[in-house]
Amino acid sequence: MSRPIIRRQSSSFIIGFQQLKDQMEIKDHEKRVLKEPETKDDTKKPTEKGKDKQNDALKDSEGFRDMTEHKIPLEDLVRNLETSLEKGLQDDIGREKLKQYGENKLTEKKSMPWYCLFFKELTGFFSMLLWIGSLLCFIAYGLSPSDPSNMYLGIVLAVVVFLTGCFSFYQESQSLAIMAGFKDMIPPTCTVIRAGAPKVFESSKLVPGDIVILKQGSRIPADVRIIEANNLKVDNSSLTGESEPQTRTPNCTNEHNPLETENLAFFGTMCSSGDGKGMVVFTGDNTIMGKIANLTSSTQEEETTLGIEIARFVKMISTIAICLGIIFFVLGFIYGYSAIVNMVNAIGIIVANVPEGLLATVTVALTLTAKRMAAKNVLVKNLEAVETLGSTSCICSDKTGTLTENKMKVVNIWYDGTIRSVINYEEKDTVKDLGYEITDPTFQMLQRCASLNSKAEFSFEPDEKMLEDSHGNALPKAKADEIREKYKKDQLAGSVQTWKTVGGDASEVALIKFFHPIFEIDKFRKMYPVLVRQGVKGEIPFNSANKYAITIHEPCDWFPPERKNDCILFMKGAPEQLWERCSKMMKNGKEVPKDDEWKQNFAKANKTFGSQGQRVLGFAYIWLEESKYSSDYVFNPNLEEGPNFPLKGLTFIGLTALMDPPKRHVKEAVISCHEAGIKVIMVTGDQPLTAAAIARQVHIITEPKTVNELVEEGLDWDSAFEKSDAIVIHGDMLTKANAEDEDLPFNEQRIAKWLTKHQIVFARTSPAQKYMIVDANQKLGQIVAVTGDGVNDSPAIKKADIGIAMNISGSDVAKDAADMLLIDDNFASIVDGVKEGRVIFDNLKKTIAYILTSNVPELVPFLALIIFQIPLALSTVLILCIDLGTDIMPSVAMAYESAELDIMKRNPRNAKKDYLVTGQLLFYSYCTMGELQTCAGYMAYFTVLHDYGFSPSVLWFIALRDDGSKPSTHDVYDPYLPHKGNSHVGDDSYDGELVDYISDSDSKYDLRIWFYKIDKDDWDDCRYPDMKSDISGTYICYTSEAVKYAQFAFFIAIVVTQWANVLNVKTRTQSLLQQGITNRVLIFSLWFELALALFLTFTPPLNVGLGTRPLAFLHWGFPAVPFFVMFILFDEARKAIIRYTRAKNPKRRGWVDRNTYY
Repeated sequence: MSRPIIRRQSSSFIIGFQQLKDQMEIKDHEKRVLKEPETKDDTKKPTEKGKDKQNDALKDSEGFRDMTEHKIPLEDLVRNLETSLEKGLQDDIGREKLKQYGENKLTEKKSMPWYCLFFKELTGFFSMLLWIGSLLCFIAYGLSPSDPSNMYLGIVLAVVVFLTGCFSFYQESQSLAIMAGFKDMIPPTCTVIRAGAPKVFESSKLVPGDIVILKQGSRIPADVRIIEANNLKVDNSSLTGESEPQTRTPNCTNEHNPLETENLAFFGTMCSSGDGKGMVVFTGDNTIMGKIANLTSSTQEEETTLGIEIARFVKMISTIAICLGIIFFVLGFIYGYSAIVNMVNAIGIIVANVPEGLLATVTVALTLTAKRMAAKNVLVKNLEAVETLGSTSCICSDKTGTLTENKMKVVNIWYDGTIRSVINYEEKDTVKDLGYEITDPTFQMLQRCASLNSKAEFSFEPDEKMLEDSHGNALPKAKADEIREKYKKDQLAGSVQTWKTVGGDASEVALIKFFHPIFEIDKFRKMYPVLVRQGVKGEIPFNSANKYAITIHEPCDWFPPERKNDCILFMKGAPEQLWERCSKMMKNGKEVPKDDEWKQNFAKANKTFGSQGQRVLGFAYIWLEESKYSSDYVFNPNLEEGPNFPLKGLTFIGLTALMDPPKRHVKEAVISCHEAGIKVIMVTGDQPLTAAAIARQVHIITEPKTVNELVEEGLDWDSAFEKSDAIVIHGDMLTKANAEDEDLPFNEQRIAKWLTKHQIVFARTSPAQKYMIVDANQKLGQIVAVTGDGVNDSPAIKKADIGIAMNISGSDVAKDAADMLLIDDNFASIVDGVKEGRVIFDNLKKTIAYILTSNVPELVPFLALIIFQIPLALSTVLILCIDLGTDIMPSVAMAYESAELDIMKRNPRNAKKDYLVTGQLLFYSYCTMGELQTCAGYMAYFTVLHDYGFSPSVLWFIALRDDGSKPSTHDVYDPYLPHKGNSHVGDDSYDGELVDYISDSDSKYDLRIWFYKIDKDDWDDCRYPDMKSDISGTYICYTSEAVKYAQFAFFIAIVVTQWANVLNVKTRTQSLLQQGITNRVLIFSLWFELALALFLTFTPPLNVGLGTRPLAFLHWGFPAVPFFVMFILFDEARKAIIRYTRAKNPKRRGWVDRNTYY
């Protein structure tokens, strides 16, 4: 953004902050940053130790306001640092200071070892629940070795957690280099004056008091005070957000804010033009950049909203599982079971409640979403951050490089009395109106003046590293020339906007990039070079005193006939300076007198551009007539009496307005955010006027007047605050408010009141203040996303609930601190991210509703075993086959479900109320669909057992019945023989023995003989009397083998009803007929589920290992078909009732809506 013409004291946005006293501000601020404001939100409260570290870093990073090195007399600073302006430090003093201050390096934060990170991934909330489940399975196996299924389940659970942890570790290990980006900002060497002689030093050896030479194109090696400057400018964009290079002189221009004074240059910033000398005042961690690095690395990462929700879900499920386990453990003793049996059953109940497949499903779903977002140019570094973006209620966005392009561009021009909004000629084929005609004679003169009167030029020389081998040695000339040729060819094939430039300032670079596509600048300059006579060049470079630049040129072929032998002088500079030197105007290529009408027109255009935060340049010319200035006349600008050519009586051509313009589609993205209920706050280090102008252009500010402008017009602050919803806060206002409000509760502090506004701009903010703004929003309950690209943004990016950095223009530091990268630097991509985040939250809800439904039929068999002693209807291994087998693909398929139509019209979810798993979801899954699914399972279970001779009345209390006697393998059932043919009755070694329904050891016995006391009429007739099991080789009728078949039928019934369930959860209110089934992955998952069930049915090795059985045709799913229909009809009726009650009374939710809408 343009700054030289815009001064702080002229801005109408800055109210009452210039008169702050330095020491009072420092002391009050120190108190403030150490005071923890009140907060009711303790969901993300850091540890006390972490808070202390953050507060210390925050205080330290804001400590730059305590600097005096820029305002104390130079001779006093020289004396304090024991140095000399001419000779620098003596070598012995330099060595002593190096011992005292240490090397000029940033201290690296000790990173967590990889094995600790890996262990962390294996011990998250959900992972710990599964580890506990695995351990319980091994305990159950130890208590009952006859049932190997518990051992299998324990092994599989451990493997699932391990593999998921490996995957998550791989994802998280991609971003472990927060400090690496800061190290890249340290130049390896610099030129230092030591003991009176210039020497090339390692930058790490610099100490306070060293005198360093500053050159164009080099980085500032430390925080320095400027002692000499020759047109010196520095690029502070990475530190303050100012897009335009800032002038540096030996003069202190701002005592209160060291970042704004012209006599300081800061470590890591770039010397963009000119040269000079500086005295080192701070090195290493004591530099401002070092303090930002400390704040960034000490900031504790906020837990993602999804992580919080999953932790809450795990606690909820754990509580339910443990409570049920304890309840039925106690009931077991009441019913008279042994301690071992009770323990095994309690463990089974707990494991049945654990959705073993959910961790893998969530991870896969997040990964798939991350891939979809990558296709939309959003790179996700932290998978859980995907959902956080969907929950975002506030976006704090940097301006420079994020909302804007961080490149000065010509955006408006004024000539022939007309303001024109212009587009680069390079885009002539994609737009209808460029805003100008290249054939306009006045425009052509403006082009000539701007092209010839500038120092900037294009460079097609590759970086030095491209011309070196892997060892840093120069490549052979032939290879280097080949690389140069290819580099130039690649550059020329791209947009002019991406070409590298040398010389000139940002404004001149913008000018040549605007005019080059019309006529090649280098050719134009070669055709009409600056006039040189007798070795004297006819030019005056721009300087801050004159505020203009001049070039003189020999007669050119485009001169009008009457001027063919004249020379021409072009002048470019501050509009007011040029205007006063002009007596004529150019209109339609003709010179006309400058009158009051032209004066008003000029003033209006200049004011319009200035009020929009644009940098304005004026252009003028004068003919140097041959009659006065002959062909051998030497135009000399360096004479003591001044230039020997005219500087008044010029003809004014026009104005160009330059600014760092908003990126394309940013405005539309901000509007979309507002529609989605997301507040967008601009937080920038740039000037208030510039920031407000950009905020208006991108629709962050839409109010006609801001609070500040109303106050400037005479309205009192309170009235203005009530009248306008837009406000611009200067960093000094924020500092003052923090100091004065230290004793107030947080909700009564001014920053909390400011943040109630919907249109907010924070300007001239320091990195620590950006951090404070994010923290304040979080204390107000906002889910905060922070976007940025500079080093100054990195503390806030890391503090945010989700940090988003620009990939192309972003610094390495910002990218390392972020959770997401915008690959194309397009702010509009955030809207796609928000939508994907909301979709994944909705779909995860549906996935959990789907998964939890099958928990009920997995749990009830254990309850039926304990209470009614019905043989276990579903083994733990088959539970595993559901959770990690048939349920997996449909669960993952939900990640492919498309968004509901109103998803970007809703307000962001309230993280304190709108949970991932709610009471309504549990009621839906456990009390409605889960019960229906259990009924389906038992229908299949009892049907199969009935067909194999077991009546329901027999099954009650048979599982642990001890009044039978284990028969001999030779005994044959005969209802008319004593004891039905059981020859072991009366033998204590066989009487009272329990039937083993789990293993195949008792499958050879006819249970009618075993339980000889049961009347023969209580048994049903066997439908398949001659059928033998291919697994155990025994008859199925009346044996424990029939229970295995019934268990697998129960399993198939769950698969069938889960088909209906997954179709139901596709929508929460819409009819399935309205939504349709367009999710191809879901269709595939249904067939996959069916194929897997068939595979489990007819694969002999799996029949043995998993306890599955090849069911008879009529047993394979048919008993559950009526329940499939009931599932669909029941949920369609539920949705219809919800739609009806909402349509009838939108403000009041009906009972079904309140209790089943999840």
